[in-house]
Amino acid sequence: MTRHTKKMTNDTESIEQRYFTFGTKAETLARLKPLVNEALIPELYFFSSKEWADSKNKVLDTIHKQFGSRILAVRSSSLAEDGAESSMAGAFLSKLNVDSRNRSELEVVIDQVVQSMTGNPRDQVLVQPMVEDVSVCGVIMTFDMVNGAPYYCIDFDDETGRTDVVTSGSGGHKSLFVYRYAESSMVKSVRVASFLRLARELETICECAALDIEFGMDKSGQVFLFQVRRIALSRNWHPVTERRAKRQLAYVEDFVRNSSKKRDGVLGSRTTLAIMPDWNPAEIIGTTPRPLAASLYRDLITKAVWCQARAVMGYREMGDLELMVIINNHPYIDVRNSFNSFLPSLLPDSIGEKLVNAWLARLEDYPEFHDKVEFDIVPTCLDFCFVDDFWARYPDVLNEMEFEAFKTKLTALTCDALNPAPGNSLDRALEAASRLDCLSLPEIHDKGAYSQLVRADYLLAQCRKLGTLPFSIVARHAFIAEALFRSAVKRGALTDSRLTEFKRSIRTVTGSMVEEYTQVCHDQLAREKFLRKYGHLRPGTYEITSLRYDERDDLFLDDMLRLPTSEEPQFTLTDDEYTSIDLLLREAELNVLSVDQLLSYARKAIASREYVKFVFTRTLSDALSMIVRWGGYHGLSRDDLSYLDWPVIARSLSRPVMDDVDRYYLDIAETSRRSMSAAHAFRLGHIIFGVRDIYVATLNRSVPNYVGIGSASGPVVLLEANTPTSLNIKNMIVCIDNADPGFDWIFTKGPSALITCFGGANSHMAVRCAEFGLPAAIGCGDQLYQRVVSAKSVELNCAEKILRPLYAE
Repeated sequence: MTRHTKKMTNDTESIEQRYFTFGTKAETLARLKPLVNEALIPELYFFSSKEWADSKNKVLDTIHKQFGSRILAVRSSSLAEDGAESSMAGAFLSKLNVDSRNRSELEVVIDQVVQSMTGNPRDQVLVQPMVEDVSVCGVIMTFDMVNGAPYYCIDFDDETGRTDVVTSGSGGHKSLFVYRYAESSMVKSVRVASFLRLARELETICECAALDIEFGMDKSGQVFLFQVRRIALSRNWHPVTERRAKRQLAYVEDFVRNSSKKRDGVLGSRTTLAIMPDWNPAEIIGTTPRPLAASLYRDLITKAVWCQARAVMGYREMGDLELMVIINNHPYIDVRNSFNSFLPSLLPDSIGEKLVNAWLARLEDYPEFHDKVEFDIVPTCLDFCFVDDFWARYPDVLNEMEFEAFKTKLTALTCDALNPAPGNSLDRALEAASRLDCLSLPEIHDKGAYSQLVRADYLLAQCRKLGTLPFSIVARHAFIAEALFRSAVKRGALTDSRLTEFKRSIRTVTGSMVEEYTQVCHDQLAREKFLRKYGHLRPGTYEITSLRYDERDDLFLDDMLRLPTSEEPQFTLTDDEYTSIDLLLREAELNVLSVDQLLSYARKAIASREYVKFVFTRTLSDALSMIVRWGGYHGLSRDDLSYLDWPVIARSLSRPVMDDVDRYYLDIAETSRRSMSAAHAFRLGHIIFGVRDIYVATLNRSVPNYVGIGSASGPVVLLEANTPTSLNIKNMIVCIDNADPGFDWIFTKGPSALITCFGGANSHMAVRCAEFGLPAAIGCGDQLYQRVVSAKSVELNCAEKILRPLYAE
């Protein structure tokens, strides 16, 4: 391998030594320079703070003689950095792109770097030429830095051409986790393979497996090494972590292989597991939920309700097929099961098999659509672009006869959904939800633990029957409405701005809540009345440790809010819009309703989805409160309860605990805590297409769902489940990991925009933001979201689909 010319003017320790020893940043690079074959280390020169203080001109002359007119990097190399006990990473100053021809500028820069360090005269300054034509820069941790899990953790930027994006946290980057003992054939990327070869070579040279490596690659494919240091946190790692990961990965591999086998009654030759399609557990319960939240979500949605609701609407009968699997406390959607449930009822299996396989293949080709499968992968209804979209996406999947059969079934399903005749599935679902809304139970006179648990069990049964089942139906209607109006925009019948105006004209339960909240703050509505209606809301719908509104002391501390206007935006189609949509309905053979009825249907479906969610979350929240009381009788805290599966708790109603109740459940909770702790050290990607994705886990990028056409720029603020509602977020861009109805209080505080990590185009927060005209980017994915959160300020432009940090100089 060609090397840069070695030029070092320093008296360093001999590089010909039996055992490698780390020094300062500069010393370590100097010792590695003649030993590394998998990368080049740019030529370097370093000097001490004392040398700089004593003879600046001599140092500057040496720099000029060695580097000439090249652009330089001037970096700190303090004795306090890169130690075995503490890395002090990023604590001191480094300056890039310094013009060496400007002697005075170079002197100022070196002064700044020296002044940023500890004041120790033996601290050093490292000078190197900037690498030109950088195509990739990144960082490799040879183990998970926090817990020592056996993964090469690689973060790299291949877009900006800067060498400091990953280390500064100021730009976008890609992340992947490669199991240390994965077969080399599992690494498909030539670039990533070269990064791994460098890491393994350094481990051998340094006789140290726990390394933090900064690297780059130029456009020719040449790898450069910028820094190597020991991972200081390695002394805190538990020695069993590596053995546990190896053992668990073998079990996961078996599970993934078996999950993809052919299954009776299920079409498709394989499956995919992902965290964000369909019922999107990442958004609703998080990527590593505690057992109670995960088990309640399964009981109320993913065990059977999800597919029962679709069967009601004319989709394929799936029985009681599970939608969600949980791998080491990480929830995933079985995408094959999901895609089966979107096939129209009675569609021949021969056609369905081809469709499911094609949909799975498209998702693998476009993983960024994993939170948008209903819009970009699977046609779940017949919209105004169905024919063109289908042939563009799946040109060779069906023949003409098979396509017509699919189109006919999908047309019939869509017409049934849209039909305004009495007794339609939307109205039936709303009637069921209204019964739950009116559910009135007598006060529990027996205050014992058993009665609290009986009430919780009853509430959850009613929630499932009259809450989540009708909600699933109403939500599907809202998806159909959204698909139709999006396709109307694509066909030119409406513009994006007019669709935004239409959505703003839809009044949901949140609109009422914001108005009433403000009235309370201005003493125009009794607090007790507000809490009777909205007190059940909690930021984590399924999370028992998340406090309800009526359990918080900080809800009404802000009395400076401005009363919202009482005027609701009105929306009326123009004559041209009306005519265009009418023609689209006729062309698609969806003329079971008029244009006016289509608008009414969309208003009803979108508003009703929020209403039914409001109703069923109240019942669920009340059930959680009953569980809290039951736990209190047995000395179990909210935190203890969060680590118990609901079936384990409910089983005591029919099978008495034959031990001290507190000891019995505390033992289970403690076991779950240990399991959860281990789960955080277990790296899995967002999408698992096959066994390879277990060992090479990629954090897939997501394309944000932009709401409306508005824009905002300014400071960001991160909110969590128990963030005080008194926090001032006025005119700030709010960032929330996974938002649900419990975060509706933010709309009373005047934020300028909303950004979430998880969530779909039709999610709760997307609807809320559309109603309030609040610019939003919903479901950005881990990488972009972390980039945004770490930035000081952000620009969001929904019309141009731009979301990027605004970097302070």
